[in-house]
Amino acid sequence: MLKRFILVSAAVFALGATSALADGPAAVKGPFASTVHAVGTITYQDGSQQTWNWDRGKVTTLSDTSITLTRRDNVQVTFSITSSTVVRNAGATYTLADLKAGQVATVISQNGNAVIIRNIRGDGAPSGADQSAIEGPAVKSVTGTIDALYVDGSTQSFEYDRGRITSIGNGQLAIVRADKQTVSFTYDDGTLVRERGGQVVSVDDLKVGEGAMFFSQSGALKLVRCLGERALPQPATAPQTAAGGQPASALEQSPPDRPTVAGLGLRVRLRHAHATGAATTAAA
Repeated sequence: MLKRFILVSAAVFALGATSALADGPAAVKGPFASTVHAVGTITYQDGSQQTWNWDRGKVTTLSDTSITLTRRDNVQVTFSITSSTVVRNAGATYTLADLKAGQVATVISQNGNAVIIRNIRGDGAPSGADQSAIEGPAVKSVTGTIDALYVDGSTQSFEYDRGRITSIGNGQLAIVRADKQTVSFTYDDGTLVRERGGQVVSVDDLKVGEGAMFFSQSGALKLVRCLGERALPQPATAPQTAAGGQPASALEQSPPDRPTVAGLGLRVRLRHAHATGAATTAAA
């Protein structure tokens, strides 16, 4: 597996996601709460496309070469552990020895290989290491789809877009992505907005120029995950910018994202990782 690591501040697809795929310890539950499995098909700025899998469950067996989870829907899934598998918790990196059977974890995988094991809960969950950073699945992403499976067996599909807000108001929000495409959404009182630290805020708190990940269904915004990417203030004497807001170079930046919300882990930032290995095995 080829994986490139870079320095980003410790903290989502992410694709979560955080773990955007379960909106975490906060009382307000988002559209990915109670998700046990998800598949994200993500398109990147260079036009490439990758598929990522998220599974969350109790670690039932663990060895140097594989990890098996039992999800809340009683499905067991097994993943190969490779030399590139990373163990992450609370913004820090750990070793496989820090993970124990009986703990609950999220596995982000490709082609049956565990790429990241994260969001670990339970007795002895790793903690206390220095904050560090890795790239994750949403870095340099522009769009995609997320298919979520819930513990009750129901499924939902979401469209994913990442970009900067160009206009907002009167139930309408528009963004421009890094590929220069404009996407428009509707929003209402049911739209959930989370700040980078996981706090729930109002759509009214969003500002033009702010970067975020947007999860929608048929154009209706369901979840906004703020990235803390705000446009730099302009001097009072600066000339007005052209329609569309920030220059393209600003859109291409990928400032740090902090994975802070518990769950399947979409908000963890995985980037172009090409995995090879055994396929995931699942017992229905």
